[in-house]
Amino acid sequence: PLPAGALPFCSPLLHEKKVCYAGCPEGRTGPLCEARSRSFCLRDCSGRGRCDAGFCWCDAGWFGIDCSEHAAGREAPRLQQQQRLPSPAARSQLRLYVYDMPSEFTTRNLQWRGAHAAGLSRAIDPASNQSYHNAGSLYAMELALHEWLLDSPLRTADPAQAHLYYVPVYLSSLFMYPIVKYADAPYYGRSARTFDEGGDASEPTQRSQQGTLLLLRALRYIQGAYPFWNASGGADHVWLMLHDEGPCFAPRAIRPSILLTHYGYWAASPRAWGTFDDDHFLRFPGFYRRYLGDDPRTPGACFTRGKDLVISPWKTPTFWLRQLRSTPPAAAERPGLAFFAGDLGFHRLSGYSHDLRQRAHGLFCDPSTTKKSNCTPVAYNKECDCECRPDIPIDCSLWREGVTITAHTRRYHRQLREHQFCLAFPGDGWSSRVLDAVVHGCVPVIIQDESEMFFEGAFEAAQLGLDYADFSLRVREADLASLVRILEAVSAERLPSPQSGV
Repeated sequence: PLPAGALPFCSPLLHEKKVCYAGCPEGRTGPLCEARSRSFCLRDCSGRGRCDAGFCWCDAGWFGIDCSEHAAGREAPRLQQQQRLPSPAARSQLRLYVYDMPSEFTTRNLQWRGAHAAGLSRAIDPASNQSYHNAGSLYAMELALHEWLLDSPLRTADPAQAHLYYVPVYLSSLFMYPIVKYADAPYYGRSARTFDEGGDASEPTQRSQQGTLLLLRALRYIQGAYPFWNASGGADHVWLMLHDEGPCFAPRAIRPSILLTHYGYWAASPRAWGTFDDDHFLRFPGFYRRYLGDDPRTPGACFTRGKDLVISPWKTPTFWLRQLRSTPPAAAERPGLAFFAGDLGFHRLSGYSHDLRQRAHGLFCDPSTTKKSNCTPVAYNKECDCECRPDIPIDCSLWREGVTITAHTRRYHRQLREHQFCLAFPGDGWSSRVLDAVVHGCVPVIIQDESEMFFEGAFEAAQLGLDYADFSLRVREADLASLVRILEAVSAERLPSPQSGV
């Protein structure tokens, strides 16, 4: 029974229009949430179970996170087989085992996500009950890759046949946000959830620290439940580290493994570039020494070239189809020289994007549309000029016709097709600008030192006859002021071709 004076979750008294207050929980719909609806589960439980807001209750005899395995040794049909979709992977001899992790690392995060589409690459529309591709997070590749691998012809149900072992953990897409510090639990390594409840400031408080400890718990599980980690020392295991500076807070214990990431920062002595304190992996020396590396004063590399791999972020199919179904304009048909649109670092802490977006805007802004200033505002989360950097004046001193450096624009896709060169600066870690440029036929200009981009190095290793120099340019961060001169010096004969690269 409800406490005296309390109202049911969907009481019509909560709203004059008699609709459910704050929305229906997943799996329910209707004005009062009185009707059942579909909810998201991996592979829709393979048609062998009931989906409960991310968790599959498997039918008798079936088991696994997606109910795809049977006690008698058979497997549920794969979607690619049912739809007779061709797959180049089917010709490969490579076999990959996907660990069936406890819900703590996967489906419990789905059930705690708070909003029906949060973190998901595929979601269920509550109104139509239909599945649709979704951009629920910058890091939704965690969900997409897990679902793909579960359905992939590379997957084997026999771990003894596997060449690689994939460890699914919904770290970046769901655990670090919106769960950590918003849900009541989990809160690893702390005696209490908050200081007010008796927590100690020496205990791990950052969400990146919570992420590190979650991964260590996942490692302890597979070490105890399976023999395969110990057999190879983890060298044949694969983990995702997709957050802004994700590989930088990967636990020391999993570094022998292959890390798939969006952030290929390989500097021998890295620094924390992120401007969000909760992700500063060098902020607590004691935590760093215990879990991440030897000495935070001389931190080890975040990314190991030749072992780790930068993968592209999740984009819905419409992103690809809209552009790849049409022929991008040739270089001669693009009136603009250089283009960037996005967060320019205003009202962010110093160091965002290595200060490159801010400097580029200050130098190359269009004087006819820009309010000039003797400094760039950096007041964090404040709509004011109360904190301003005089070392980055907004004077548009190096602008010329055909150069566009601007904030987010509704004409983003069109302008990518109107310029020859598209600038790829870092963000609060990584950025998807290289991918955006290539898909629109624009030559990406990478301005991010000591960092690999998506699949860089993998083309040559796979003997595809393709290298990044075939479709992109690199400009050193120190040469930013010379950017226009460098681009104007690239002759038509030497212009890289994104189209041939794609």
